[in-house]
Amino acid sequence: NFVDQKLISSFSDIYSLKYEQIIELERQGEKSTHNLIDSIDKSRKTTLARFIFALGIRFVGEQTAKILAQNYEKMEDLFSADEEALTALDDIGPKVAQSICHAFKNKEFVEDIKKLLSSGLEVENQKKQNSSDQLSGKTFVITGTLPVKRNIAKEAVEDLGGKVSGSVSKKTDYVLAGEEAGSKLEKAQALGVTVIDWNDFLELTKEG
Repeated sequence: NFVDQKLISSFSDIYSLKYEQIIELERQGEKSTHNLIDSIDKSRKTTLARFIFALGIRFVGEQTAKILAQNYEKMEDLFSADEEALTALDDIGPKVAQSICHAFKNKEFVEDIKKLLSSGLEVENQKKQNSSDQLSGKTFVITGTLPVKRNIAKEAVEDLGGKVSGSVSKKTDYVLAGEEAGSKLEKAQALGVTVIDWNDFLELTKEG
């Protein structure tokens, strides 16, 4: 195979494979060689979320990869992300943040990613365009059980230009609290941050 023949030693090498190299391998006919080249070419275009997931970082599943892609503009921004910044993101805990930081401290791993990105791979960040900037500059923290799923609430905030943080601070503008809201609600009350429920949010974002 490609590894045995030393044509591939890292995942970035796949985009350097040439037709002549593949067809020379045993049992690789012309048709299957063309198919493989086509598949490699098609895989050159991907989304940032898929790319992050495909890196195989421990504890980073599809959902975590999507969260990272929503909060980081490009792959290179993730290289210098610290644990504190990562754990501030919704649904990313200390264990996952530590694993991500550990992965990007591996120089060989980072160099291979850079090599992959410079090999003609197109990584597009499919961030949804905001439908309005009604909540631009406003930071929300979501806590407790809402009438809608948390990711729906998060998308609703971001769709209007707002930002969702995982932790309450003096910079938080609103805490969107549902039933059984715990320590985040208490911290918001202690800091004097405005607390709203889902109905308040709908009223706040109602146009006109």
